[in-house]
Amino acid sequence: MPSHLQIPEVVRSICNELDRSSALAMSLTCRAFLEPGLDSLWHSLDSFEPLLACLPADLWRIEQKNIRDRKTLTSVYCLNRALVPADIDRYLARYAPRIRHLKADIYNAKRVPSLELLQALQVVTDFQQGALAPLIRSFHWIPGDMIELEFGLEYSNNIQPFMPLFVGASVTKLTFNMKSSLRLHALTLLATAKRLAFLETLVLGSETVKFADDYLRSSPWNHLKHLEIKTFLPSAIPYMASIPQLTRLFITSLEEFPRRYPNDAGATGRQNPLPIQGFSCLKVLCIEADAVTTITGFLQHLPKLNKVETLDATAFARCSCEREAQDVLDTIAERLNSDSLMELRICDSMGNVPDYAPREDNEYRPPIMIAPFYIFQRLKYIAAGFSHWISITPDDIAQMRTVWTKIETLDIGESCPVDPGPLIDHTHLLHLLEGCPSLKTVGLRFDATRVSGKETGGPFNLGRLNVSGSTISSSTSVLKFIRTNLPHLEILDASFIGAKSEHVQDMYTTRWRVVEDALGGET
Repeated sequence: MPSHLQIPEVVRSICNELDRSSALAMSLTCRAFLEPGLDSLWHSLDSFEPLLACLPADLWRIEQKNIRDRKTLTSVYCLNRALVPADIDRYLARYAPRIRHLKADIYNAKRVPSLELLQALQVVTDFQQGALAPLIRSFHWIPGDMIELEFGLEYSNNIQPFMPLFVGASVTKLTFNMKSSLRLHALTLLATAKRLAFLETLVLGSETVKFADDYLRSSPWNHLKHLEIKTFLPSAIPYMASIPQLTRLFITSLEEFPRRYPNDAGATGRQNPLPIQGFSCLKVLCIEADAVTTITGFLQHLPKLNKVETLDATAFARCSCEREAQDVLDTIAERLNSDSLMELRICDSMGNVPDYAPREDNEYRPPIMIAPFYIFQRLKYIAAGFSHWISITPDDIAQMRTVWTKIETLDIGESCPVDPGPLIDHTHLLHLLEGCPSLKTVGLRFDATRVSGKETGGPFNLGRLNVSGSTISSSTSVLKFIRTNLPHLEILDASFIGAKSEHVQDMYTTRWRVVEDALGGET
């Protein structure tokens, strides 16, 4: 044997990189490879099948179940005789302590345990929490909707109380999706929560806000650092805010969240109760919501002295007017800490980009102004996109280059064609790049109709330029302009996300694509 394969640390490092079949082959090669090979083989499991394979063959009576959309039958392992402690001694001693990650995926498994078998396992292990995986770190419980669909309500509901067989005090990550129709599901999850003293990551899937509220109340979560939750009631915020080590909060489906103060209260001088205290360690906040007003409502609950470094907020619906978008920008500026925020993304119409619809009236509506964001002088990343007019003026460019000196990505624009045309031109783009030398990505709507191709101001290190909605006359002149001033440009993006419309913007897009194609041939 080569000398380096006689070093236990080297062998273990190799085994850690192997897939299951390779780890099995490695463990059977020689005695020196057996233990590290088995550790790798049992480290991460995606079903109960390895457990079933360790139990005596005469224990089983196998029933075949036909699962829809599957060509082969699923084997349900039922008891043929009484289970005794000796039947699981080998599994408990040799394999159970090696499990670190388990995804209880019954839906895709070829072999699944019967309820009778799980009940017998619970009895022979004296109802000990986590008995079948005593050192497990990460556990993903059975998706309630999928198992109910394929195995029926009785099996889906009655399998829930056996979750504690695999979840003990060592668990640091728990993922589940609570199904309200499974009556024992909520009861089991709530009972288990009290024993997760060292949980660090919780992915809390629930179709009911009431359960989310009850679950957050069920434990102090003293070690929780990462929380992912669909939606919740305002009453749950104090419990989230009191989690002492929470650093990452992901809200994936927030709906109809009430505001703390109304739209017309303005950005200053508001007479309202002070927001709750808490979120003392929160660094990353990601929100996906039904509407921008919902995002505004939640952000109004943040204490001003928070430590949020990253805010990523997206709404599925389009803002009904510019005022809704402006209100969320004002709220961000009011509630987030300018001494800590470094990354900011806010947009509407996620997955629901509106087509162009020119206004039939001549009523003036104030545009969306990004001026409130100039207090965030530590920003390195900013992306803001709305389905209404965002005003970027020469004064804005002057402010950006003054306050955002460390900015690396600046992408601000509309998600569909808007009127009026851009208020800045190519000279302002050069002025911005000169004042913000760290910029690698820029997305701004600007006027390139007066580009001659003779302008100089660079070269700059810009790698990506998004020009959606920008006007252009001569593709040849703009191409010369880019080659002279942006020699390191790798990506030029002139496309809107939405469908094409019968609009003059299509003409501009066509001209920009000529430039894009020419640059693409050079890279």
